[in-house]
Amino acid sequence: MKIGFEVFLVVCEEMSVTRAARRLFITQQAVSDHIRRLEEKYGISLFQRKPDFHLTAEGEIMRSSLQQMKIMERNMERTLSFYSKGSMGNFTVGISTSRAPIILPLVLPEFSQEFPLVHVSFDEEDTQILEDRLRQGNIDLFIGVNTTPDDNFEIHTIAYDEIMLVIPETLLEQYFSADQVNAMKGTADLRDFTEIPFVLPNFTTGKVSHVIQEYLASHHIQLNVQYNISDSETQIDICSAGRCAAICPRMLLGYVDQNNRLSGANVQLRVFSLKDIWEKLSIDLVIHKGVVYPPYVIRFMELVKEKIGTPMH
Repeated sequence: MKIGFEVFLVVCEEMSVTRAARRLFITQQAVSDHIRRLEEKYGISLFQRKPDFHLTAEGEIMRSSLQQMKIMERNMERTLSFYSKGSMGNFTVGISTSRAPIILPLVLPEFSQEFPLVHVSFDEEDTQILEDRLRQGNIDLFIGVNTTPDDNFEIHTIAYDEIMLVIPETLLEQYFSADQVNAMKGTADLRDFTEIPFVLPNFTTGKVSHVIQEYLASHHIQLNVQYNISDSETQIDICSAGRCAAICPRMLLGYVDQNNRLSGANVQLRVFSLKDIWEKLSIDLVIHKGVVYPPYVIRFMELVKEKIGTPMH
């Protein structure tokens, strides 16, 4: 890719000529000259300078097009290198911190056996952040939840999940009789749990957090939230102290099983489905649309679908 295009993309990421120059180790004047030459060549304005620095509509088109070009060029180079150098390569996968220890051990052993010379990096973030990083070409694919549709994305839903109630036995015994618990038949109405302390995700980011928030709002439920933390494993660890309940995806309930195996009877955790929960969580494998990936990336995606998709359908 031409240097002027590279400079333009860095300015887009930084939204500052000064920061872009510092990152590129060139002068601000050099950055401005590259942008000016692009504007003169195409007869457009790429940035609006006032009242704040932002892309014009034409600049947005150029950024989107160049990001796609950069992604396609990188994958072409990787594919050709794979065939010329013999099974060597590298790529980056985005995945949530909570799902990484569940999904990756199922996929990586077989993948590493087939491609021992391929290096895989992992970027652990919420789906919303991974969407931006894929769009910018900073990652090659990601495993996310309820991915926002995008013209540049190819979204493969490989499984479905749902949110569940996790609660210590001690709290059940404190707030409900044995007959009341039996009457639930494995399904909890959260309207009956409003006095119980909860640990919930932060509602500022995260697709799972959004589903929980929408569920509570649609049913007019106000829970007694004592703690907010987004990591599901930490939520369950807090529950295991016996002081609060949590809401987390079914896929992550392996942490509950692990806790129950290691804990004494007084901190055993119970799991309930939620009454009238209609929205499922879609577990998505997301890639760039129209990009030719190297064989090792294609095989990684096949293994994810095989190992994760089949058991959860």
